[in-house]
Amino acid sequence: MTEELYEMLRGFMAAPSVTGFEEQRRKLIVEEFSRHCDVVEVDVMGNVIGTMGDGERSVMLAGHYDQLGFMVKYVDDDGFAAFTNVGGWDKRVAYGTRVKIWVGDGPEDYLVGAIAVKAAHLTDQKERDKSPEIKDMLIDFGAKNRDEAEEMGVKPGVVCTPYLDVTRLGRDGCDYIVGPAFDDVCCVAGLVETMKTLKEDPPRNLKVCFVATVQEEVGLRGATIAAYNLNPWAAIATDVTHAIAPGVKANRVGGIKLGKGPVVSVGANFTRALWEMMEEEAGKQGIPYQRTGVPARSGTDAWAIQVERGGTICGLISMPNRYMHSPNEVISLTDLENLGKLMAVTVKALDECDLRHTVEVFRR
Repeated sequence: MTEELYEMLRGFMAAPSVTGFEEQRRKLIVEEFSRHCDVVEVDVMGNVIGTMGDGERSVMLAGHYDQLGFMVKYVDDDGFAAFTNVGGWDKRVAYGTRVKIWVGDGPEDYLVGAIAVKAAHLTDQKERDKSPEIKDMLIDFGAKNRDEAEEMGVKPGVVCTPYLDVTRLGRDGCDYIVGPAFDDVCCVAGLVETMKTLKEDPPRNLKVCFVATVQEEVGLRGATIAAYNLNPWAAIATDVTHAIAPGVKANRVGGIKLGKGPVVSVGANFTRALWEMMEEEAGKQGIPYQRTGVPARSGTDAWAIQVERGGTICGLISMPNRYMHSPNEVISLTDLENLGKLMAVTVKALDECDLRHTVEVFRR
């Protein structure tokens, strides 16, 4: 199963999905959702919503499919492109990155560019000790001047993504995979795994809404609209979270490790009864999981979903991720497979429970 998951994820990530420019990846997600859901819709924001079942109570399962990228702001007289970041790029890893400059809407409609690097031989000690600001970087894509750049299709508003593929870390067959922007399309692939499980044994009393959201990287905007429109009885968001890595100590990331299972979050952004249900079901089904405390804002779609309209029962299941917001994020396929399983068993438990939004505790 992990091989199928790997190939699906490779397909998703081959299609660009910079925030606000998600069209290519959206088509692939619609195709995948259509294999398993009863109805698939795309809303005005670009959220993909797949529905399974027709119960009175609805459960929203959400993960975002937009990704970090760059946007061209200006092309100078010499044909070099100034750009800005879309989402929270780290300037340290942007410098020197090879990119695809998307000049059309097809999978091959890109130019190869490189974020220019000043050779170490030509820098002084002060320059070598720090990375330049993104506003001071330029992309070299082979144009000799501004007119040629325009003929090539490079103009303000064009977006770029890292020129990197998804592959296995180390030897072939390794459970760890590396690629740009697993945040957060890997969790959309996890939702597809959940669909497959629930399709075989669907919930009887629920309508399950699988939502691949957009514009999370610029403010949880897609999830806000989807949650308002769907008005779910309960919701589970899924996103990546930091894991122990070189230079990242256990106490900084709550001891979260790759390969030890998805992460159940606890804290103010979540409903206690739901996170306890997740832990109980994981124990019953033998699904490995980890636990983390989130004292306030989670920085995920769950933050928006929880307080839409009159509020909702809300939870978060996360994927351990090394090197987040870099061109070389690393995740475990087994963790992703178990994330899909944990989402599915939690939905089944919600199908049988009687959690309420409001409980009368006194009447005179």
